[in-house]
Amino acid sequence: MSASIVTLGLPHHIGVVVKDVEQTAEFLSLTLGIGPWEISRNLIFKEMFVGQPFRLNAAHANLESVELELLQPLEEGSLWGQFLKTKGEGLHHIAFKVSNWDERVSELRKQANMVVGGINPYGKRWAYFEIKPGGIIVELDENI
Repeated sequence: MSASIVTLGLPHHIGVVVKDVEQTAEFLSLTLGIGPWEISRNLIFKEMFVGQPFRLNAAHANLESVELELLQPLEEGSLWGQFLKTKGEGLHHIAFKVSNWDERVSELRKQANMVVGGINPYGKRWAYFEIKPGGIIVELDENI
């Protein structure tokens, strides 16, 4: 099966699942000089179109042209909670902002890539795709 190329541009952010965003952000600041960090606690997302509503703590820091996102799941049943339970802390996804969201989502679905989560908070959509082969999770963010 030959797949067509889906052009996404440069990554917007790299998502990492962690047990504790504050502890991890502090460690990365002290050992690698990453920061400053913007930390958000108890974020609640309910408007899912794929997956279950969730709560999490998050931290963001800029690394020049890409952002580092730390995600601390507050519920075991969320995508990140399951990831943490089965794989432990680590790289979760690579995210891209796209202005032609519907077209890019359609292209990835045609290639049999599975949508594993998606939400429409604040009028902007995002979705996670598990890319096979490789098991890489790609996030598409609607860039309006």
